[in-house]
Amino acid sequence: MKQQKPFATKYIGQLKLRTQLVIIVSIQVLIIVSYVLALNLIHHSLLINYLSDVSDQLFEENSKHILNNMMEEYQYHYNQVFNLNGNALVSFHRLYHISKNQVLLHPLDINPLYQMKYGGTTKIPDPLRIIKGYGNFDISYSFMCYSNLSSYNQPKTIEEAVGIKLQEQIQAAGQIFYQGNLINQSFLYSYIIKEKINSIYPCLNRDKTIYQYVAEKRDWFIELKKNYESKSPYDHYNYTFTKPYLLYTDKKIGLSMTLPIVDKDLKLIGGLASNFLGSQIVEMLKVNSFGFQMIYLVSDKGVMIMHPYKVTVEQLPLYIYNESITGFNLTDWEYIQNLNNDSSCPKFDQISSLLKCRFNSYYNQEMIIGTRDFPQFKMKLIMLLSSQEYLKFYDDFQSTLEQKLHETTSNYIIWLFVVFFILCFMIIVITQILFNPIENIKQQAIHLINQQRKKRQQISQFTEVLMSDEIQSLVQAYQIVINKLESLSLTKTSLCKQIEDIPYPTKQISITQSDVKQNIQLNRQFQILNFENLKDLCTDSQYEKAGISIIRNVLKQKNNKFLLY
Repeated sequence: MKQQKPFATKYIGQLKLRTQLVIIVSIQVLIIVSYVLALNLIHHSLLINYLSDVSDQLFEENSKHILNNMMEEYQYHYNQVFNLNGNALVSFHRLYHISKNQVLLHPLDINPLYQMKYGGTTKIPDPLRIIKGYGNFDISYSFMCYSNLSSYNQPKTIEEAVGIKLQEQIQAAGQIFYQGNLINQSFLYSYIIKEKINSIYPCLNRDKTIYQYVAEKRDWFIELKKNYESKSPYDHYNYTFTKPYLLYTDKKIGLSMTLPIVDKDLKLIGGLASNFLGSQIVEMLKVNSFGFQMIYLVSDKGVMIMHPYKVTVEQLPLYIYNESITGFNLTDWEYIQNLNNDSSCPKFDQISSLLKCRFNSYYNQEMIIGTRDFPQFKMKLIMLLSSQEYLKFYDDFQSTLEQKLHETTSNYIIWLFVVFFILCFMIIVITQILFNPIENIKQQAIHLINQQRKKRQQISQFTEVLMSDEIQSLVQAYQIVINKLESLSLTKTSLCKQIEDIPYPTKQISITQSDVKQNIQLNRQFQILNFENLKDLCTDSQYEKAGISIIRNVLKQKNNKFLLY
């Protein structure tokens, strides 16, 4: 039974060899490109899921690192502010004792030209008055002035004379200790108990309000006295902060850093203070690349030391768990102190587990929390960062990552298709080059066949009349065979295909020389017999020659393998 060939093989086999080669190679290239493309798309889908998880982890760790850096910067800034202010107080303390020792070595004659007694009712003269109308008062940065909070004795006591003489020495040093906005100072105070002398820089002319000022009752002096009493003996410098209170000079809520002044016997003789406006420090520090945030400085008891809220004196002390102002309650404060781990940020917890977060009712959003401790001052620095800003950065980070991945994949696919088309073009060009000689030979053969057909000798009509019917049939058969052979030489038929498909014989047939001689002898006898029969049928020499020629051709076609005639 004849085997049925596949459809593709059947029709591809009828195409030109060049076309077959182009199709086969193109299919192979297409398979390779499809495989690489499919592999790349599979990797792309796997990478999206994998990189999404990895990017979450990287972004979370990076965010924690950024938050830690921000907190370290804020902590460093506050440490600088606190230490520089504390150093100014310590330097003033040393200058006071050095100046006092020098004053005691010289006569106590008072020079009115060096007395800057403009801290009370005495007006600051021009041009020493720098700012007119600082609140309700005039101010000058030219010197440190003082005011006597009680009446001097007449004659003055040694302590009073030494105190007044000290002002002559110290009044020019205020500009050295004061650094203003560089370390967020507002005013620098000193108060000596025995002399009842209160010095201030910048010089502030408080006019008659000075009569209402009692240094021993002010928050800053109460704090330094408590600081002195807590250290027994007070044998090293220790500056502390007050709680927020209404500053007398600024008429704003702020706080003070204080330092006791002691004598050589370590007894309290006065004190120093440097004022801060906490809200100004917070406003200056809260600007950063993450957008909305808040900074608090809170005592270990939860008292808000520095914050951005506007509160009245009646609302002091302000606690961080005052929910109506800060948006946090007592549970939130315990969470900030690491006393509980119950987060109140369900949305934020889905993408982060390393950062602390609490929901703030005042801002009505989840706030990321960062903290740093100031153990020497018993304070805690707290930063609140909007989780919405964080989530926005997270979404931008994810979308940027996916976009770059898509762009890389798209570029790779485009590159793949470009390579595919380049290869196809190269295949076509190479095929044309390789098969061009064959095509030329084919065209030349067709041209020669056509020329041969044109030059083919035709049998004359006279000859056709004299020819017998058998000879005419034989000539026609000859023409048919020639035409068929010409057509077969240009087109591969199914018969040729069948012949090509004949398997190569595996059985060897031995042909000896005797077999060849025997075959030649039998063919000669056959020729002699046919020739005798032909002579009996026709005696004409013309027909005899024609018959002999035909017989020769037939015999040659029947046995062209061994006939050597």
